[in-house]
Amino acid sequence: MTQPDPTAETNSAATAATWSPRAWIALVLGVVVQPFVFLYINRPRIFAVYLLLALGALAADFYWTVGYFNLLLSVLCPLHAWWLIRRYDKRQVRGWYARWWVSLVLYLCLVMSIFAFRSFLYEPFTVPSASMNPTLEAGDRIVVRKLGFGHYASLGLNLGTPGVTDPQQMHRGEVYVFLHPELNVPYVKRLLGLPGDRLEFTERTVLVNGQALAVQSDRQDEQQQLLTETAGAVSYHIRHMSQPVSPATGTFVVPEGQYFFVGDNRDDSSDSRHWGPVSSENIIGEVVWVID
Repeated sequence: MTQPDPTAETNSAATAATWSPRAWIALVLGVVVQPFVFLYINRPRIFAVYLLLALGALAADFYWTVGYFNLLLSVLCPLHAWWLIRRYDKRQVRGWYARWWVSLVLYLCLVMSIFAFRSFLYEPFTVPSASMNPTLEAGDRIVVRKLGFGHYASLGLNLGTPGVTDPQQMHRGEVYVFLHPELNVPYVKRLLGLPGDRLEFTERTVLVNGQALAVQSDRQDEQQQLLTETAGAVSYHIRHMSQPVSPATGTFVVPEGQYFFVGDNRDDSSDSRHWGPVSSENIIGEVVWVID
């Protein structure tokens, strides 16, 4: 009967007891995967603290549209890890997570989870222009609900062929993000026309299937007029220039499977009045939160 080799067990225990993280690996991980470097150097509690800081940095960078907080972490994490390695106690028990490849795998899992969340559930956007003024200003941050809509993608990566948006998700008067029919870039506008609708635009009035949308004047000066317009069950503010240079007027019929979007800044908005309705497959989602 074969007996276990006590020498092998002793050598294995000795190796585990004398292991210490390598500084150069920690420096690389600290820059690339940031908080996950602290798993490699056997500091799970510090990892938890830095993970919360990293998530907060992502939120702060989005809110203030800067990248300083994430950049600061990419410097702080490797330096702190290097400082801890210089004081590493080789007698401590090495956790299962204290491997460089574990840090990489867990980091990739987090990245994939965030990507899936942004692609299928909710995704933040920044309003690029004043075409939705006074409702949305250029630079405003918005959150878009994507579940049930036709276009699933994030960070420039498409997940398969775009599907058809559930018509039950589309409500007249609500604000949506969609891809421009020709430019393939995200736009944010208000939905006024559903499939089969006939829309007529005059200088100050919108008629949907022969019925004028209710409007109420809020304020007027020499340059602009602000009004409250109601479409469906939604009331919102719109803006007209007192003397528009070239008002977008005309009559439009919305084809099946397409939607007609208009900006609230009626005399300064590039929208479906200029380049036509938007296909169901190009609807990204509904704006559910404006971050002040």
